[in-house]
Amino acid sequence: MIPLSLLEAIRNLDTPLDDGLNELAGETVAKRLGLSSTVAQQIDRYREDAGRNLPIETEEAVSIFRLVGRRPDAALVFADAGRRAARYVARARGRMVQLLVRASPRGMRRRLGDRSARRAARRHLGLELDLDHGSPELRLAETLATRAGYPGSGCYFYSAVIAELLRLASGFEGAMIHERCRARGDELCVWRGALPEGYE
Repeated sequence: MIPLSLLEAIRNLDTPLDDGLNELAGETVAKRLGLSSTVAQQIDRYREDAGRNLPIETEEAVSIFRLVGRRPDAALVFADAGRRAARYVARARGRMVQLLVRASPRGMRRRLGDRSARRAARRHLGLELDLDHGSPELRLAETLATRAGYPGSGCYFYSAVIAELLRLASGFEGAMIHERCRARGDELCVWRGALPEGYE
């Protein structure tokens, strides 16, 4: 799901807006990686592999993280990819789990949704989400971003994937704040959930 989400995000951000200027931008569009036949073929391959539950080698995912990390808009691609990956994971949770969570009373819905998000994050993304200390928290010593050599911008993926997964599973309306980062010299990356504060 992660490599697929990254390539779909590249394609999404490289697709020109329908603003009537496409004729002027023809040469530029032809050079955009996300619109290349190679990216289209890889997206098709990853979709087929995901449909058959075939794993992708970690080094292959790292190489795509590295490819995205070189882009000037890397933070945007990583954030978009994180949201896409969360939507794939949420769909993979199973219909019965989704129906049970929706049919539950509001307070229980949040607890069931949080647990469902934690299980899905562990199973599909290999992430251990801590929900036992008030706000959601994620702590990682090593990520695909650090392995690719792009901690910092690559961390936007993790902020987005966890926030979106919690939103889809339990109605979480906050953000995952990246409190500590390997790119800033910290020993590990830490994200903590923060609910929106009232507007004045």
